[in-house]
Amino acid sequence: MTDQTPSAPQPVYQGAAPSLTNGYATASLALAIVGFFLMGIPLFIGWFLGGIPDILAVIFGIVALNRAAPRNRIGRGAAIAGIIIAGISLLSVFIGAGSIW
Repeated sequence: MTDQTPSAPQPVYQGAAPSLTNGYATASLALAIVGFFLMGIPLFIGWFLGGIPDILAVIFGIVALNRAAPRNRIGRGAAIAGIIIAGISLLSVFIGAGSIW
């Protein structure tokens, strides 16, 4: 007769947990806020320091919306907020933001 002792259960490894954030949406919102505040710097410096983050915020926001659609809409609100803030900041150029005060 052989002595058969019960063996310990083997651990079952699962894949990584699904991400609960959308990095593009977070980047869009952060860049939009930074661009919004930098856009007010006078002597046309604000156009460059604030315009580049705002353009990137719109691009990242659109990418975030496309990524959020199939994945439970995570980050959708932050992406929309980033696009809106960046759009307002970019449109503020037409009322004189960043130009000579």
